[in-house]
Amino acid sequence: MPFKIDSFILLFATVFLFYIIRSKFRPYVLLLASLVFIYRLDVRSFAWVIATSAIVYGFGLLEDRAISEDKHKQAKVIATIGVCISIISLVVLKYSAKWSLSDKIMEQLIIPIGFSYYIFQAISYQVDIYQGKTKAEKNPAYFLLYMCFFPKFVSGPIERPQDFLSQVKELDKVRFFADQRLSIVFPTMLYGFFMKVVMADRLAIYTPKLLNYPHIFGSKWLFAGFIMYTLQIYCDFAGYSALAVGVGRLFGIRLKENFFVPYLTPDISVFWRRWHMSLSTWLRDYVYIPLGGNRKGLFRKIINTLIVFLVCGMWHGVGLSFVIWGLLHGIYITIHTLYRNFAGKRQIKNKFLSVSRYLVDIVVTFFCVALAWIFFGAPSTKFALNYIFRMFTIGVGEVPMEAQTIELGVGMMDRNIIVFPLIILFLDIICLVKKLPFGEALMKYPAVFRYSVEFVMIMGIFLLGIYGPGYNAQDFMYMNF
Repeated sequence: MPFKIDSFILLFATVFLFYIIRSKFRPYVLLLASLVFIYRLDVRSFAWVIATSAIVYGFGLLEDRAISEDKHKQAKVIATIGVCISIISLVVLKYSAKWSLSDKIMEQLIIPIGFSYYIFQAISYQVDIYQGKTKAEKNPAYFLLYMCFFPKFVSGPIERPQDFLSQVKELDKVRFFADQRLSIVFPTMLYGFFMKVVMADRLAIYTPKLLNYPHIFGSKWLFAGFIMYTLQIYCDFAGYSALAVGVGRLFGIRLKENFFVPYLTPDISVFWRRWHMSLSTWLRDYVYIPLGGNRKGLFRKIINTLIVFLVCGMWHGVGLSFVIWGLLHGIYITIHTLYRNFAGKRQIKNKFLSVSRYLVDIVVTFFCVALAWIFFGAPSTKFALNYIFRMFTIGVGEVPMEAQTIELGVGMMDRNIIVFPLIILFLDIICLVKKLPFGEALMKYPAVFRYSVEFVMIMGIFLLGIYGPGYNAQDFMYMNF
């Protein structure tokens, strides 16, 4: 959900109406708010989500009827056609963005906001009906709300129909002060704001220059940018996801958690169980397992893993850079799988050595992930390779270090950016210790600690936050994937 004044006005108005109106009308209040939000965000996106939802809703009813009449072959054909339409529309719209923008027709076809996320929901809806995991939703308003619920519309999380729709049907039981709602929502949303407007947007002042002009800078600044971009994309996307989860909980809807301390993981497999979790579980359930998963031997498991991450890379963007990014993660997991299969998991009895090994594994995983992010953030594969080459080549760059610092716009007040990794580490440890998302984790700590953390975050937002005129939805990094 974008940080615009009209978005906040819409949110407050929706909360007010949601709790004063008769409870049976609550889903319709959320649907109306979602449609208004999307229309104001982007008219093309509004048209696309309505059209897509109508088509998928119709296919779902046809599937459900065929299954109820024991016509499973017919249901399979319907599901296959529906899924193929969804996939083709996603591929065509994504790749149209790479076609000549001088062609006005192609310009109008550039992928609408949120399309990648709700088209995956459309696919899972149709597959789950065929597999008997859910029934087709008869109420078109409920289904449309599943597709376009405004907190998750821009960048997810990707919801499953049975999880989301079951909550929509229980909205009449939601009470404003029940379930420690405000006590959890407030720190969750505060965390989202802080991660986005303080951490991500301050790092974003520097990273585009480094990624787009690596030839100007020396290895020191390029290495710093390598770390900064890795933190920026985490803070940006985790911040958005926390905000979406917090807003959802205001209305009694628990959206999927998308992140859980992904950079404090000892191996790449665990990283993908904690990073963009709604996407990684979607790829597991709808790509990896149908391909055979790990049921057909080690070689097939490796091939399936590489296919999944190829799909993951292509979902994120068009071009060789995204393919390389996805395959790098597939190769990382393949190496880890082979190591675990042939070397086994060796137990280290010495506690000091065990902890040291664990910390080393975290650092190695972090740097492997960070290296792949360069392909994700650079304008092209050529720029990414140049960045990596220059980063690992000791040199001062084409201009003096002082000129590089000026070019980046780093003043004396900005040099406190060195503490950003420590702040992120501190916030992640709060979650890791309690094994809960931030809002719920903070509730488990003593009141003095909890209020102190919230106070510091509020002060950070007011004093260091990037916001105001010119801030728009395009500032979210994952909005265009």
